[in-house]
Amino acid sequence: MTEISCQPIDQRLKRVLRFMPAPVGIVTTLDPAGHPVGLAMSALMPVSLEPPAMAICVNRSAGAHQALVGAGLFCINLLHSALDGHILPFADPAARELRFTQADWQQHGESGIWYIAGAAANLFCETAELLAHGTHDLIVGNVVDLLSGGGEDIIGWGNGAPGRLQPLPGKSSA
Repeated sequence: MTEISCQPIDQRLKRVLRFMPAPVGIVTTLDPAGHPVGLAMSALMPVSLEPPAMAICVNRSAGAHQALVGAGLFCINLLHSALDGHILPFADPAARELRFTQADWQQHGESGIWYIAGAAANLFCETAELLAHGTHDLIVGNVVDLLSGGGEDIIGWGNGAPGRLQPLPGKSSA
């Protein structure tokens, strides 16, 4: 039995998830007063193409949780490597005052949700389903609008740090 296998299962799972690659996004919404709210997360994924839908998973203890659940809409901002400076203000509570201060933040149409202009992609979603499980809520949103810079350089999270997935040598997508 290894030292790791003696740890509680939640700690072992946390260790495995730290090294499992996932996209990183800045997810934004509006609070009841209409102020922008957001957080950095890697717990996001596509759900379906019919209807177009994405899911995010938010800890109920997160400061943005109540706004994300209550607003009924959110935006997933997928970043390319030139925008990696947006992560820290949304990942570190000590840098909170830097949120929404970069010049590339804009408001989207009638919804007023803030998004990062020039991001690899901005997926605007209306909440369709909410599933509570353990400490988190899974929010499924139908994609109602999408902006894309056309880039393929989306920042991910893996091995405990932001980075990019690269094809293995000699392998390419079809």
